[in-house]
Order: sequence, then structure tokens, then C-alpha cells
Amino acid sequence: MSLRFVFGGSGAGKSTRLYSEIIQRAEEEPERNFLIIVPDQFTMQTQKELVTHPVNKRGGILNIDVLSFSRLSHRIFEEVGKREIPVLDDTGKSLVLRKVAGSLKEELPYLGSNLDKQGYIHEVKSAISEFMQYGVGVEDVQKLMDYAAKKGTLYYKLKNLKV
Repeated sequence: MSLRFVFGGSGAGKSTRLYSEIIQRAEEEPERNFLIIVPDQFTMQTQKELVTHPVNKRGGILNIDVLSFSRLSHRIFEEVGKREIPVLDDTGKSLVLRKVAGSLKEELPYLGSNLDKQGYIHEVKSAISEFMQYGVGVEDVQKLMDYAAKKGTLYYKLKNLKV
């Protein structure tokens, strides 16, 4: 298995080239399955483009699957036998965060006073998610707190996020 990058400006023919190549390979290797991973909103459009593509002599895409990132994760969970794992959506994460923040209200002077403001928990959830995504750990937050010690509000927000 290899990884290739196809670069080019908008309208340069990147998608057309990739679709042509995948359709040709799918016809040559009917026993093999091919995956095309696209953002959620483009799955149907991509399927339509593959079926109506000029290179597609079969008029179908029997061994080509067009998947969104979320559908790919569900398929992986099915294959490894982890179907029963619940995945929290943004609302679920916000509810859990609100419950935890509510139980730690005394330790969260800044966050605790803003818990009831509309959208505030969502912003805190986003900050925590970004910290996790970029590998920002408790030690890193502590370093930021040391830097922001004389900056007032920033220090207290970081302290609350650390908790």
C-alpha cells in the first residue's frame, strides 16, 4: 500500500484524475475493494461523479466505497468488534462537562461563575478538545499559567481549564 499526494489549484483536474485511476484499477482488480474518503457533505456527490464518469464503462461502482470520516470510523469499529462503544457527540460532551464543572464549582472561581451563560460550556469544551488535539497536557497548561501569572483573567481561565 502506498500513499501519494496530488497537488493542484482549484479546477486543475485532481479529482477527475483520481476518479479515473480508481475506476480503472477497480475494473482491473474486481476482487479488491477500493475506498474513497471524503467529507460528510460530499459522499453522494462523489458517488454520482464516479457512476457518471466517462472512464466508467460498467456504469456502477461495485467494489468502490465512498465513505465519510464518520462512516469510516463506524466501519472500523464493526470490523474490530467494537460496535457497542458509544461515541459522545458535542452535546453529550457538553453535558458531561457541565456536570463535572458543576460538581467542582468551588474549585473553579472563573468558570463556575460563568456556567449558566449560554454557549460558555461549548467554548470550554472546544478549548479542552483543542488542547487534546494538539497534545497540550497539564504540565503545558501550568507553564502557560506561570507565564500568565500577572495577566489577570487569562491566568484564572487557564487555572480553571487545568482543573
